[in-house]
Amino acid sequence: MRSQVAFSYGGQCIDTAIADFDTLAVSGRGNFTTAVNSTDLASDGAKYLSSRIESKKLTVNFFLQASSLSDLSDKTGKLKKLLSVKNTEVSFADDGYRYTGTVTSLTFDDTTLHPTGTIEITLSDPYCYSAEKTITGTGTSVSLSEYDDTGFANLPAAIEFTPAEGISTFQVTSNQGKHFLLNQSVSAGKKIVIDFKSLTCTVNGATVLSSVSLNSNFADFRIDHNTKLTFNANGNYVIRFEVKKL
Repeated sequence: MRSQVAFSYGGQCIDTAIADFDTLAVSGRGNFTTAVNSTDLASDGAKYLSSRIESKKLTVNFFLQASSLSDLSDKTGKLKKLLSVKNTEVSFADDGYRYTGTVTSLTFDDTTLHPTGTIEITLSDPYCYSAEKTITGTGTSVSLSEYDDTGFANLPAAIEFTPAEGISTFQVTSNQGKHFLLNQSVSAGKKIVIDFKSLTCTVNGATVLSSVSLNSNFADFRIDHNTKLTFNANGNYVIRFEVKKL
């Protein structure tokens, strides 16, 4: 039976890909550390200048069972190959969020045919992300209250809008000071797609990136639980996003 915390790396569930591999425990998912940049004062203490959340480590403890030395060699060789992928998706069966990291250490605690071991993964991005969620509707505005209120602000995956009537320009603004402006007319029923992951914009499938205003918040149009988006026309909208957590 597969472990309740079965470990997937690079799109492969290790507990399934390698017979008799079992994930025993995972630690570090809820941790974070902050690096503080400061300068010492002549008096006591220091003056705060800046800070940043550092990359973090996950530790995966596992058990591997083999029937012979040859079987053990085959299984450990396959494990090493699966774990050689760099900066890839990491997930666990008991966790609906995904991480991105690189295996930096694989150690076996003994040399028997039934060794336990430890896999250390460095998460260069300390945050984790939910599966993509979607909000759909019709109108001139939408509140993103479905975004988890414990989540951090994140770029949406995409905003899609199909105007009910022809428009000379398209604009979407947020109540948090972000805006996106497309200086191009769009006919009724033609879908506008703003893809914030690839930084592209299309109308009815054709690229219109050259018509996007340079003043648009293309790379930093972040949203959260308190965001309200307003469109300059009535139409159908689709908001795709992933919740970002620490």
